[in-house]
Amino acid sequence: MTARILLVDDDRMLLEALPEMLRLRMSEVEVEAVDDATEALARIAATDYDAVVTDIKMPGIDGLALLERIRDLRPDVPTLLITGHGEHDLAVQALRGGAYDFIAKPIDREYFVASLRRALQVRQLRRQVDLQREELEHHATQLEHIVDQRTSALRLLADASRAFTAAFDAEAALVNLVRMSVPQVAELAVGLILREDGIIRRLEVAHVDPTREQQVWDQLSHTPIDPARSGPVASVLRTGESLLIPEISDATPSSAGLLGDPGIRSGMIVPLLARGRVLGAVIYSSNTRTFSKEDLEFAEALCRRAALAIDNARLYERERAVAETLQRSLLPQSLPSLPGVSTAARYLPATPEAVGGDWYDLFHLPGGRMGLVMGDVAGRGVRVAAVMGQLRNALRAYALEGYPPDAVIQRLTGLIDTSDMATVFYAVFDPATWDVRYANAGHPPPLVIGPDGTAKFLEGGAPPLRGVRTPIYPGTAAARLEPGSTMLLYTDGLVETRGMPIDDGLRKLVQVAMRGNGDLEALLDHILADILHGKPTGDDVALLALKATRLDPSRLSIRLPADPLSVPAIRHALRRWLDQAGIERQDAYHIAVAVCEAASNTVEHAYGLSPGDVEVKASLEAGEVVIAVSDSGHWRPSRGSNRGRGLLLVGALMSGVEVSPSPIGTTVSMRRRVSEAARA
Repeated sequence: MTARILLVDDDRMLLEALPEMLRLRMSEVEVEAVDDATEALARIAATDYDAVVTDIKMPGIDGLALLERIRDLRPDVPTLLITGHGEHDLAVQALRGGAYDFIAKPIDREYFVASLRRALQVRQLRRQVDLQREELEHHATQLEHIVDQRTSALRLLADASRAFTAAFDAEAALVNLVRMSVPQVAELAVGLILREDGIIRRLEVAHVDPTREQQVWDQLSHTPIDPARSGPVASVLRTGESLLIPEISDATPSSAGLLGDPGIRSGMIVPLLARGRVLGAVIYSSNTRTFSKEDLEFAEALCRRAALAIDNARLYERERAVAETLQRSLLPQSLPSLPGVSTAARYLPATPEAVGGDWYDLFHLPGGRMGLVMGDVAGRGVRVAAVMGQLRNALRAYALEGYPPDAVIQRLTGLIDTSDMATVFYAVFDPATWDVRYANAGHPPPLVIGPDGTAKFLEGGAPPLRGVRTPIYPGTAAARLEPGSTMLLYTDGLVETRGMPIDDGLRKLVQVAMRGNGDLEALLDHILADILHGKPTGDDVALLALKATRLDPSRLSIRLPADPLSVPAIRHALRRWLDQAGIERQDAYHIAVAVCEAASNTVEHAYGLSPGDVEVKASLEAGEVVIAVSDSGHWRPSRGSNRGRGLLLVGALMSGVEVSPSPIGTTVSMRRRVSEAARA
């Protein structure tokens, strides 16, 4: 590399001798000579010399002033001063002012060349240092920019992960993804999702200019996408592979479809891929930048997180639907009723959590009794709902076999795994004696509200069901419901609040229940409104209420499903009413047999396989018991030659029988006279 040197001196002989000497002693050197300081300064301002050699005293300009001007113009160019006799002090001042060296006259050529070589080396080293410093500063700036970009990207990924995790449905997760992508990833983002049937739905559009979003929607509405056809979006949806289009022009074939906007400069189409399935895609476009492979990799990372959240949301929605369907199918669709016994129930699932294991049941038992159940399986989801169904069906089976409540609870223990836990309250109510026999396995105690408005809990119980093979349960407990009393069963979601002792919740329930009125439906609404205040809870809430009252001795009304199991319930309810009305036992027996025969005919002939009800209305009128058994079905003809004698039996037992068929149902009217002495 040729070194350029400027020689400044008013000595003509020196200006001719020194350049020639330097060319002979130094290779690759170019020397310019000038005898005027003003011209020298002009050349220094225009040319970056590697060294300047100047006389310390030039005509018109002081040596120190010349050096200062050179330092102002080129502070990094080494300057060597040539001094004469008597100028040593001036030379020393110049060295202090920034001169590299001074050469005394007469000039020692060897020293002069050596000093000049050192000056050129210093100049070269300084240039290298400056260049390295500039490169380091440039690299540091680039690194800082990269670190800022990566930090911003990681922050966006972290924020996106939190947003995706908080989304409980697939559409919300996709909306979050598209909205968070603008402007960090692109100026425009369009989110597509594949439905279960393969149809594409455009769910979200985000633009840096919100006023343009509707315009984009309008443009997209004229661009249908069929995954089975060609096109960039359809290809990504079919293959699950991302597409990067760094430069888009009218001649770019891949820019067809949604990327066909002439204002778009670059685009990306990224699939929403989770568990090996393509759930949708996101289209990114920009009219100000060119997307790189790094941009695509970041978009893919963002879409992977969103796709997993979308798939999890779908799985959650599917599992919740299955669990809720299973749970609701296991809850009674309607509550059985008996004369003098009114019932009501409520079930409130927690939101937005998965379905839990709260359940209740109410069913008829032999002897005219009723079974009441309230239970809670710990946990949530399909498995918990399945455990709940297993316990519910098993409890019914054991109860219908006649086992007492404590034996029923003990048998349930063998059906639950050691990893599960459940609480169960089971009671048997006999409306003929007003007695309640019950067993409690870790469940909150039922509340009994007396006819005078006072309330108390049914105490006593045992630990929850935990799969212990040799459980120890106390015997069945007993209580008596006074006529007009209400028994309230509930799950812990009603009385347990985080941060508050359960005793406080139980006390509040007592206070609220005592302020309720006598109607069960209104009572349950009042309890829920006063305790929950219309706010969702973190746990499911189930309520079951039963109220027992005395029968009206002058009339009776029964309406039950047309099912064989309803006939015994009708018989026991009728016998109870006849007993309270003071009807003699022989008459009561004949009446009960006749009514049950008529009800059995309704069960067999009126509805076939369709659901329906049988209604029994009875009254005591002027020494006669008048009864009507009605249905709303269409009777089928008798099957076989040895059938159809039910009405003959009814006619033999009652004083009069009349069958009234009609298009809307059939009514069997019966009456039987009872003697004055036989009645109370």
